[in-house]
Amino acid sequence: MVRPRGAAGVRGCPGPLKPPDLALALLVVVIWGGAFVATGIGLRSFSPPQLTLLRFLIAAAPVVLLAPPPVSWTALTLVGLTLFTGQFLLQFFGIAAGMPPGLAAITVQTQAFFTMLLAALALGERPSRRQLAGLGVAAAGLVLIGVTVGEDLTLTGFGLTLMSAVSWGLGNILVKRLPRVEMLNLVVWLSLVPLLPALVLSIALDGPAALVPTLAEASWIGVAAALYLGVIATVIAYAIWGKLLREYPAATVTPFALLVPVVAAGASALVLGERFGGVRLAGMALVLLGVAIAVLPVEPARAWYRSRANVAGGMRLTPADRADVPGVIALIGRVYEEYGFVYDPAIEVPDLLDFPAHYAPPRGAFFVLWQGRGIVGSIGVERLDADTAELHRLYLDTALRGRGLGHMLMKEVMAWCQARAISRLVLWSDTRFERAHRLYARMGFQRTGERELPGDINQTREYRFERSV
Repeated sequence: MVRPRGAAGVRGCPGPLKPPDLALALLVVVIWGGAFVATGIGLRSFSPPQLTLLRFLIAAAPVVLLAPPPVSWTALTLVGLTLFTGQFLLQFFGIAAGMPPGLAAITVQTQAFFTMLLAALALGERPSRRQLAGLGVAAAGLVLIGVTVGEDLTLTGFGLTLMSAVSWGLGNILVKRLPRVEMLNLVVWLSLVPLLPALVLSIALDGPAALVPTLAEASWIGVAAALYLGVIATVIAYAIWGKLLREYPAATVTPFALLVPVVAAGASALVLGERFGGVRLAGMALVLLGVAIAVLPVEPARAWYRSRANVAGGMRLTPADRADVPGVIALIGRVYEEYGFVYDPAIEVPDLLDFPAHYAPPRGAFFVLWQGRGIVGSIGVERLDADTAELHRLYLDTALRGRGLGHMLMKEVMAWCQARAISRLVLWSDTRFERAHRLYARMGFQRTGERELPGDINQTREYRFERSV
């Protein structure tokens, strides 16, 4: 029975990428930045639906070798229609209609805000003040970009590219609802979904027999661009990105995506001769600044400094053993009293009374925070299987919350999980702890379930949360 009541709310501090993985992240940045240039080149030989069809026909080729991901066909289709079909058809039509590729790379980054807004509507995830501030800055940037319509930018191209970002954001929300799957398998099977819509559009707009002669007459560089988009920018890049997301917190990996439009704009200027005037450059900078404000993990760094100051001020964090159990039970009792809960340790914390079975190595670990001779904070973690661990007993005394100490406790659990190649952390939290749930959401946890504890004297219902480590 897991009841992290009175949890202080924590944020995991993402550790840096190891040098080989840093190189992989930068490789993906270059690949995806180059994809916008490849799109501009490919559209010189193919129509938008033809290029979409070729990209995903190539990307879907390994489907004969890879098992389908364990998701329903309905879910797979919906994700494929938004994350791949809508995003890239609209993006390709937008570029063909007068959106310069480098500028498109900046504009589609607004997907971060459409994801945020859609999550607020569909999942009840309330955006933070920092995210809203980032949205305002990025919106100002879009206005400046819009002012340049009529130069080499058309209103149609601009609008279609924004719609591409909306489709991407909707796809992100749908992906969040999927179970954990192997990213390569998911990408390859998702690539089947755009084929029929792209084929139908190609027949309707280009003619029923246009694709084969167009492919035969295409320049070698146009064909190379389609191969690049299908093999490198879709299958290889997404597989690498998925690997990084499995091995590191999302807050460590996702900020690298902000480098993609920078690479794309520079490459488009060099290869395609794209030029950016002062107003457009200012708008592009504001869009990227707004996205950075919204997504970069600023708060974990603040929490780290606060927690270090607390430790330096006389607190200490140590691994716990069975001798520390009475102090932890007393801490939990103080928190239960604070919330008016009935507290019987034999019922509420049986794991602590059988401490070695749950928290002795290699199955788990437990950490306690000391102030003087008293335990004032605790956190435990227990391995469930090869990939998953569960967080238990995250507590802090009332007066110590909001000082970064919860972050420090969580950091110990994250480090323990990463050292053991555990990729997912789950927890259960009482439904009445709304403040804690908002903090979990800002940490990157997603709510994935709910349960009732039958016969519980405290009438407990709990939400299940999980996140990648």
